[in-house]
Amino acid sequence: MDLAIGIGDACVVEADRVPEYGHVISIDAETQAAPEGMPRVLRRATMQDQAMAGENQLFSKTAWRLCQEKIKEHRLEMRLVRVHYSLDRSHLTVTFTADERVDFRQLIHDLAAETRARVEMRQIGARDEAAICGGLASCGRVLCCAVWLKEFDNIHIRMAKSQGLSLNPVTLNGMCGRLKCCLRYEQACYQDLARGLPHEGSRVRCPAGEGCVLETRVLGRKVKVSLDDQRVMEFDAQDVFVLGNQPTNKDNARP
Repeated sequence: MDLAIGIGDACVVEADRVPEYGHVISIDAETQAAPEGMPRVLRRATMQDQAMAGENQLFSKTAWRLCQEKIKEHRLEMRLVRVHYSLDRSHLTVTFTADERVDFRQLIHDLAAETRARVEMRQIGARDEAAICGGLASCGRVLCCAVWLKEFDNIHIRMAKSQGLSLNPVTLNGMCGRLKCCLRYEQACYQDLARGLPHEGSRVRCPAGEGCVLETRVLGRKVKVSLDDQRVMEFDAQDVFVLGNQPTNKDNARP
């Protein structure tokens, strides 16, 4: 069925058997079956749909204040992120974060009695909270998770170490309080460049003699060596050879 919908048009979709209001941001021209569970477009939004969507924003603000009062009343350790009504106001979705599991059964009972809607509580993580709230990252751009990043890979402190970054939480953590997702973007490059470099502490031979590796600079392909005569010098990686059977960085920086 051709709905004659274009990018930017307001439309009504069905998500989990609940009508929702939204705008078209892209159209897939390929004639493939939609993945299971994907919301289905019902129609272009009418003037009545748009008016109700505007009213729902006001109703959601009222529900937010009510939810905050009930959370405080029941002394629940949770932080509200978003309170959202479905288009027909039959469903109220409360999105929150919490450090531990929260018993919100009484909260659901109170909200359902006040709003006359079916209440769904949805707990999310810190990264998802940042994606919803948005903001600017330290690079000056809008948060990746708020624009295009939809799946979060595991990020380890080992990535920061392998990239030679300062292990300062202020610079390594994003707005979500977790390690920045961008640590993974260049990890594969650092893995490739680190291959063949000696481990720190390895005994090596270099043009000035023998010594132990103090530090390696992956991008510059440099190795800093503490020589046996107490001198500290830096050499090109190609001029430094590991003694004995000591391992080199074949697969270091592996996530």
